[in-house]
Amino acid sequence: MGAGVLVEASVASLLDWALKRARELGADEAEVSVALSSSRQVKSEGTHLKALSRRSIDAWVRVSKGKRFAVTTVTSLERKPLEEAIEAAVTLASKAEEDPYWEGLPDPEPPLHSWVGYDQGVASAPTSWLLELARDLIAEAQRRPSIRVSATFVSAGESEYHVANTRGVSASDRGTHFSYGVELKAVGAGEGVGFSSVSSRGLHVDIYGVLERATALALDSMRGEKLGTVVKGNVLFRAEPFASLVDALLVPALNALSVLEGFSPLRDKVGQRVLGQLTVVDDGTMVGGLETSLFDAEGVARRRKVLFDRGVLKGFLHNTYTARRMRCESTGNAARVRGAVAIARTNLVIEGGEDSEETLASSSAVVVDGYLLSVHTVNPITGNFSVVASNPYLVKNGELKPLKPVTVSGNIYEVAGGLRPARRVKNTHTGVYTPDVLLSGLTVSG
Repeated sequence: MGAGVLVEASVASLLDWALKRARELGADEAEVSVALSSSRQVKSEGTHLKALSRRSIDAWVRVSKGKRFAVTTVTSLERKPLEEAIEAAVTLASKAEEDPYWEGLPDPEPPLHSWVGYDQGVASAPTSWLLELARDLIAEAQRRPSIRVSATFVSAGESEYHVANTRGVSASDRGTHFSYGVELKAVGAGEGVGFSSVSSRGLHVDIYGVLERATALALDSMRGEKLGTVVKGNVLFRAEPFASLVDALLVPALNALSVLEGFSPLRDKVGQRVLGQLTVVDDGTMVGGLETSLFDAEGVARRRKVLFDRGVLKGFLHNTYTARRMRCESTGNAARVRGAVAIARTNLVIEGGEDSEETLASSSAVVVDGYLLSVHTVNPITGNFSVVASNPYLVKNGELKPLKPVTVSGNIYEVAGGLRPARRVKNTHTGVYTPDVLLSGLTVSG
């Protein structure tokens, strides 16, 4: 965009004006941030394609008066609506309740790495090219016996972010994202579904790899049999479903806001072994990472933070507010959620272990592949989960026998001692980089 809406100098000038105006209106401190994004997407229901495009402008104003602060938002960079947002923020802050823990906005600091996830190929990819790629996905899928196309998508987008505050923070970053995927249905003696997708910061295309995985899952699913009993024992989660389980179950517990509010089961566990032998790192500096950036939403430099070291909890994910409350350094994980400054992970990396995937599979009763249904119902406060696996397999006589969907349940902390990661770490194209992981003592039914 190149800022396709405003050149960088214009944004800097606007932010400088906005900060001065906030001070003139009585703010002790002020922060103004701007996000500009555009995306082009082609998707289908069945084989019927449609193209969509979107552009957005969002600006956030955060001001403080003493220990009172407020946030307002506006979807324009025109001076009049932005000034109105500033005035509203100052008025709201003057009437807000004091927060005894408020210690101000972050101080400026340089970035800790130099990789920028911006690819000109993604930024300039026309909708016509995205349409052609989607047509190729559909055409290649239709050449496969017993396979029908349920849905496809191809998406390319770019964004830029600018943030400045009255303490001297002046940070900006930009990035691109490219993704494509397909959901296939296998039709024969029964029906089965398989889904596969790829996401990256650059323009990398391998439609055959996506189609091979989706096809294999769909055909196995079609042949799947009902488990018909309850099994309790070892379950091997392939990387993709394990990534979604970790995102829903573990990441919220690592959020320092949850810790401060008493909603995290990990709140008193720093220094204790609570996750078996797993080493988990949040790395916002990873070259090529799906969630890599120079700065977080407050303009704090992204970092590499070890969360678990061989199962021992080392700390939590912080923004400036939570870090100051807990007397530690921000981990550079501030994020904007509907205007509020929240906390979000970056690239979550789970290190590999010593076992091969084959060894772990042979030690399991069930292998979970595909994706998880109802993962939003897990309980990050207790660690309990009960999810439906779309593409499970029964391990029988050393072979994987496809099953119909099954329910897998347990408590991540109760079975933590038996967590065994495979050797190879995989890119799940979700920002989570993890090996297959074996969990012991789970209950499988279906």
